Amino acid sequence: MRMLSRLWILALAGLGCSGGPNDPSPIDMTAPDLTVTFGDGSGQGNTVTSAAGTADSTAEGSGSTTGAQANCDAELCKGHGTCAVDNDGDEYCACDPGYIPDAAAQSCVVDESCIQVRFLEDHCRQMVAGPPAVALFFSVSFCSGDAVLPAKLDELGIELQVLENEVDIGQNVESYSTIIPRDVESYVTLVVDVSDSLTQSADLPTLIGELRTFVAGLAPAPGESDVAVSVYVFAHSVGEYVPFTRDLAAVDAALAAIAVDPAPAVLVAGNGSGTDLFDAVEVGINRTQRIRDLRDAVTWGGVLTTGTVVVVTDGIDSSNGTFDAAQVDKTTNNVISVGISSTVDFETLQKIGREGSFLAPNVEDWAAAFGEIGTRVAQYPERSYLLAYCSSATEGRPDVAVQAMGPSVTSSSAVCKFDADLFGSDPSDQCGPGLFATGCDGAQCGGLLACGGCTDDQCCNGDGVCQAPGDAPSQGVSCIGQDDTCAATGTVCDDDPGDPQCVPPEPENTGTCGVGCDPGVSYCNGLECIDVLASGAACSEPEQCPELNCSRVKVDNLIEPRICRPRALLYDYCGNNEATCEPGGFCTASACEPRRVELEQCQNGGNCRLARCVSIEGVGTRCNGSPACFWSWDEKIPL
Repeated sequence: MRMLSRLWILALAGLGCSGGPNDPSPIDMTAPDLTVTFGDGSGQGNTVTSAAGTADSTAEGSGSTTGAQANCDAELCKGHGTCAVDNDGDEYCACDPGYIPDAAAQSCVVDESCIQVRFLEDHCRQMVAGPPAVALFFSVSFCSGDAVLPAKLDELGIELQVLENEVDIGQNVESYSTIIPRDVESYVTLVVDVSDSLTQSADLPTLIGELRTFVAGLAPAPGESDVAVSVYVFAHSVGEYVPFTRDLAAVDAALAAIAVDPAPAVLVAGNGSGTDLFDAVEVGINRTQRIRDLRDAVTWGGVLTTGTVVVVTDGIDSSNGTFDAAQVDKTTNNVISVGISSTVDFETLQKIGREGSFLAPNVEDWAAAFGEIGTRVAQYPERSYLLAYCSSATEGRPDVAVQAMGPSVTSSSAVCKFDADLFGSDPSDQCGPGLFATGCDGAQCGGLLACGGCTDDQCCNGDGVCQAPGDAPSQGVSCIGQDDTCAATGTVCDDDPGDPQCVPPEPENTGTCGVGCDPGVSYCNGLECIDVLASGAACSEPEQCPELNCSRVKVDNLIEPRICRPRALLYDYCGNNEATCEPGGFCTASACEPRRVELEQCQNGGNCRLARCVSIEGVGTRCNGSPACFWSWDEKIPL
């Protein structure tokens, strides 16, 4: 099992970490009688001398490499160093952020004094109408991006501190904290460049072989948590090549097909003329976040997940687009970039690869690069921790920060908020060791402490119970305006304001549209239900389309006609009545977002996971309702 280990919560003054995540673990440097100077650009550096054969060279200033060698005049620079120029105009080998020079290793090595803490969810977990308990799901890594595993925490003497409004909870005798051991599922998206420069290269089969080896290495051992992989390809545009699946053999077969004939994959990416790198990064992050959000929804937070996006390219963005650095900075997913030629823009790759930017310009570099990435990704669930504590806050939205401490360690901190007004007022609601020890007793799924999920054909109803998806009226919720809450039973809402029911849709060609047509199968032409249009056909309403999406391929091109397109998924454009979002999402008049959870603000039931939005005096409209669920996990991911 990939389990979370016990940690200790101790006091620590706030510390800042100067490095940032970039390149992989070091590769040894070997060359004969060459002097290598490591420095910071000041003209002062640490000098070591190597003692093995001659070095090949790559372009100056191309960035750090994995296994490759780059000459800095008479000096050798490779692994995790970059050829740079000091104040005197002399070239030297500067270590990448997150790495430091090591004379013994003759290379730049991971700086184990620099620790990065990141939240893996965009919110603090908290009890609602119960004891003042809060839970935090976060990761601990070195600034290089390498995972800090539990054994390494113990070896380095690293401990954790939680601050609530900058006050150490360990100094509060009313607070109690503990690490909760939980399995963590892993969701990995490969985003692969299939532009002509790569697919027409003789080296394509070698690259595909490395990607297949990488995917094979992600397979969980018996008893370990699930791993799911998806593949997106990009060139002129970006497209889904393999949807998320736990069947890694299917992913392997799809990748192998590219080596034999890349044309189908290139067609998915529009065509091979261009490199839409920036959109590819955005799509990769959004699709990974989508599947994690849906996993959270179907288990009601009962299963913890980590997400990783690996972007592979041999060129630079040629779309005239703009790189959204904020999206990379804010995502709770890990983002790794891999440059597989000497023509990539390494500075941009570093910005994309927050958890690691690998420059492997030569074919002989690829095995080392993807091997290190595979190790890193496989370790991500193991460096993820769920910490629960008792808060003394009774009102407002406190800031909660987690940071690391240890001998000569500097650490970034991760911050989230919770709403103390949502805690209960019953004096018997006590928070302490007993609560966390028994917090999942009687719960099949969901819960503050991630109490588990359900079978693939079931969903968690928000009250710790697994059940088959049902329709809204049978679960005490109105279906009016929410046809997706009837979809589990293949019915539609009759919109009767007095007694709304999920009923069979009107048959086709009967001279009336009656209670409504069958979504995705037929639509009302004003007189009767007739067959929906074909995918790609011109349309005016989403109901006309088999996937309920009638929109433009290029949203900003108002001259382009609207056509029937694939279903709008979370974070896709949905426009103004242009698309119906997938079950589990709602349209904000621009993009599909996850349905909101208990007591979050809402406008209507369609905004809420429980399909019910109520008005609470003095508070406003909030999601609230009886336990319910409307779709299962096997609708979203195979196997």
